[in-house]
Amino acid sequence: MRVSIGIWGALVALVAAIGGCGGGSGVGLDANGRPLGEGADPSGPMTASFGSIQSHVFTPICTACHAGGAAPQGLRLDANNSFAMLVNVASAEAPSVKRVAPGDAANSYIIQKLEGHAAVGARMPFGGPYLDANTIGLIRQWIDNGAQK
Repeated sequence: MRVSIGIWGALVALVAAIGGCGGGSGVGLDANGRPLGEGADPSGPMTASFGSIQSHVFTPICTACHAGGAAPQGLRLDANNSFAMLVNVASAEAPSVKRVAPGDAANSYIIQKLEGHAAVGARMPFGGPYLDANTIGLIRQWIDNGAQK
């Protein structure tokens, strides 16, 4: 019995130590649960770079639907998958059109979906609110500049 009290005492001390260091409080994490200073700052101005688009658009907006195994058309836009699933990949709905055609935003499926071209179906994000012209313009610029990671 004395041994079990010692184990319980150690466990209580460990829990107290963890609680005392702010574990689970969110301190040191950004709004997406990522460590502060890691990658683009989602609260700063958006730029025409993949990292900025990921943190300002794909992660906070698109992953509401485009995440996990049930992602529409298999398109997962979380930080671990989005680049590989977008750039130079044929669209599932219109296989002759690439989701992102580097250097050719006008013929990239993602731009057509974001702008609501009737030929590619429903505008995204589905049901709105839709991205503003400036945000779409920065995504266009990233694609036209070669869609680099």
